[in-house]
Amino acid sequence: MKIKIVGAGSAGNHMAYAFTTFKETTKIVLSDINAKALKRSKKEIFLKRYKKWDKKISLEIEKENLNKNEKYDAIIISSPPATHKINIKKNIEKSDIFLIEKPLCAPIKKDIEFFKQLKIKYKKKVFLCGYNHRLFPSTRFLNKKLKKEKIIFCNVSFKENTSGFLKAHNWMKSINETYLSKTKLGGGALCEHSHALNLTQYFLNEGSYKIINKHSKFNKDSNNFHDTSYHAYLKINGTLCEFEQNFETLPVEKKILIITKNKIYTLIYNYKKTNDLLLINDFKSIKKIKFNKDRKDDFIYEAKYIIKIINKDYKDKSLDISNGIKTIEIIYKLLNTK
Repeated sequence: MKIKIVGAGSAGNHMAYAFTTFKETTKIVLSDINAKALKRSKKEIFLKRYKKWDKKISLEIEKENLNKNEKYDAIIISSPPATHKINIKKNIEKSDIFLIEKPLCAPIKKDIEFFKQLKIKYKKKVFLCGYNHRLFPSTRFLNKKLKKEKIIFCNVSFKENTSGFLKAHNWMKSINETYLSKTKLGGGALCEHSHALNLTQYFLNEGSYKIINKHSKFNKDSNNFHDTSYHAYLKINGTLCEFEQNFETLPVEKKILIITKNKIYTLIYNYKKTNDLLLINDFKSIKKIKFNKDRKDDFIYEAKYIIKIINKDYKDKSLDISNGIKTIEIIYKLLNTK
């Protein structure tokens, strides 16, 4: 299998490594428009995270007509959100399977429409969006449990801070050097931490939604205008949901709380850094279930999912682009309504 990854930032390197762990992959091309980023991947990031460079990986400067006849089994778009559209256009003829990193695009109407039309125009191609928390064993286990329950209330919170991002991108001194400092480019807490919003959709079966209330806080610097906190209530399929996302919380809190008629489920991601923890309260006792994993596994689940699709096993629609489209549509509506 031949895989191409566009974007040599933190996530792009995680994806490159993830594919090296599968014997099915024989060639991985990591590309970027920046030669320094590619050099950093080989000489710094891989050595620090994974101890050694893998010979399956080759480096390539991303240009529109470079190797235009080259075909890949899958292409991963892991560049900044506002560049997803242009990178899909550059590579559309090179594969039939594409995964676009979250958020799907910048919260701009014409970009959202582009991806909606893409799905229609290329019906025989598979388009995915990288909300990989849907693939975690803990998330899947919880979702399976919930199929037998009626959800009364759902809260998902991704309360983080920028220190984690800067640690993963240690060549930067501030998020002001990146798209993260500009909501209009797909940065800010609402876009960057939109796993929370996306997971509410997942647990409520991607249903129709209505915005009930919202609260936000913005950095007022006109050159780096972005939301540092976003908190909203929605009704999805008639069920009340709450999601909270921010850049202000230390230590990080990534948590799901779901109340059903008979139980309370609490899922804590990265509990003690090495695992996820699920608490099931049936009002008589609390059952604890641990799921061991680390940061590398987050992307290995994603790579395994893509390899299944390459092998024509596409029964699981967890990462289908339609879910990513709905998330960015809700984000656009939140940002553009009073």
